[in-house]
Amino acid sequence: MICMVLLIIGNVVLVVAYTYFGKKTYVELERKSLNETADTLQGLFSFSDANELPRTSLKGYLDVISTSKEVSYILFVQNTPNATDVYSNMDELPDEEYLQSLHDRLSSGESITHDNYQISKKINSICAGRPLYINQTVYIGSFLLIREINHINVAFARLSRSLWFVSLLLLPLLILTSYFAVNQMLHPITEMTKVAKQLSKGNYDVRAKDDYPGELGLFARTLNNMSSALSSTIRQLENEKRQLGYILSSFNDGVAAINKQGELTHYNPALMKMFGAVDVHSTMDLVPDRTIWEAFESVVDSEEPRMFHYNLPGDRVLWISVVPVLSDSEGCIGAVGLFKDATDIEKLERMRNEYVANISHELRTPLTSLRGLLEPLSDGMVKNPEKQKQYYTIMLREVEHLSRLITDMLQLSRLQSGTETMEMTMFDVNELLEEVSQSFQTEANKRNIRIEIETEETLSSVLSDRDRIEQVLVILIDNALRYAKSTIRLLATDDVHEVVISVWDDGIGISKENLSRVFERFYKVDTSRKDGGTGLGLSIAKKIMDQLEEQIEVDSEEGKWTCFRFTLKKYISNAIPLTSVPDVIVSPDIPQTSQKQ
Repeated sequence: MICMVLLIIGNVVLVVAYTYFGKKTYVELERKSLNETADTLQGLFSFSDANELPRTSLKGYLDVISTSKEVSYILFVQNTPNATDVYSNMDELPDEEYLQSLHDRLSSGESITHDNYQISKKINSICAGRPLYINQTVYIGSFLLIREINHINVAFARLSRSLWFVSLLLLPLLILTSYFAVNQMLHPITEMTKVAKQLSKGNYDVRAKDDYPGELGLFARTLNNMSSALSSTIRQLENEKRQLGYILSSFNDGVAAINKQGELTHYNPALMKMFGAVDVHSTMDLVPDRTIWEAFESVVDSEEPRMFHYNLPGDRVLWISVVPVLSDSEGCIGAVGLFKDATDIEKLERMRNEYVANISHELRTPLTSLRGLLEPLSDGMVKNPEKQKQYYTIMLREVEHLSRLITDMLQLSRLQSGTETMEMTMFDVNELLEEVSQSFQTEANKRNIRIEIETEETLSSVLSDRDRIEQVLVILIDNALRYAKSTIRLLATDDVHEVVISVWDDGIGISKENLSRVFERFYKVDTSRKDGGTGLGLSIAKKIMDQLEEQIEVDSEEGKWTCFRFTLKKYISNAIPLTSVPDVIVSPDIPQTSQKQ
């Protein structure tokens, strides 16, 4: 629309300018021609002698020239200093006052030129006047040549009307042609503008038509190249962002990052889980402790890494390491923090320290006892043979205790390292219980403790390492003998896929606080007992059952009873179809009796 208006205005200005300047130029040419004629006549009428040519013959020359040049004239002839004759071929002369002003100007030696000399109200003309002299000093008259220019005005008026008419006729065609030409020129630009808008909205697959000629085609191809490069870069950034997200999500440790303004930029699900965050929009939504984020901000300000511990509810401990993110041009642009749950590490460290302390204690006790007995013997202070034998007996017991301790430690170490092999065989649980109980019968009789075996009549055979299971039973029965008051029960029941073996005693029991620690190394429920073991037996039993992929657990009521249970997989023969066996629930308080010893 703007182009159309500009086109119309340009057309109007062009017509007006052509009419005005064309007319002016033509009038100027006429004026120049009239001045040249006047100059010629002035040269022709310049006499050196007053008698060379009668003055009356001047009029004749002007009549001839006016006829050939289509001009009018006014001739002033100076007869006497005070008398002037006026000749003219004009039908109507100007008024006397105007004629007198013309004569005065010419007689004073002035040459007159008028571009718009109005003879009458209806006739416009141009004029050129020159004075005449004898010997270039004596004024003898003057003349004024006049040419009408009304025909020029009429001609240009007609030309102007013709131009306007033609312009009005051609204007619709011109407008249509211009519209289509402008539209053809603007269409590629419009299309490329649409492509640029799509790019700004994130559609990097859009492309512009690039087969336009000239600069538009070059611009379109450049835009497409930029779009392709931008698309490739954005996809690469998206892939890197996606990979970073996967990496952060795969971390078991928490990760958080902030920018220079302290705004949260990255975090992972592990950190959300640590602090129980659900809907995260800011740093405080993720970790609701201002001190942690102040540590991040201090790292950004100082550009120095920082590490510190942070305690969570439930005796949980975090190791937090915050490092600055440095840019080559902008310095520190943020900080990244790693939140590592060090609860297990701290626990393992405590266990390691306790383990070293327990080993030192367990080794020092028998060694101290041995030293205390050896020194009197070596110094010859013990003379009595019976006393010496008593010393030797105590020393032998301490050496045996030390030997058992070292053997248990080596076996536990092998079990933990996985170097101990398990030989899986099929065996009868009843036979194993009979054999193990017989081996403890003498010791049980000394302590006035009954060992009872209670099993089902049709107990299934099991598939496991017989020697290792015997070792586990020995550990459990030996442990029960130390704490039982009068009775130890060995129970075996059939479950759906396994056989459950229990060792029950009516001893002092274990408190609920200590139940979770009974399988720890060197843990003893009652440390005041002198006949306690090495403190590694239950740990060995636990490791054996873990390596056999079986379960072992303990249940107890403090002051009344304790029951250890472990499972053994049933032996399944492919040649014999199996039927389901109903579940049997056995209470350690009231065991079901089918066989006793």
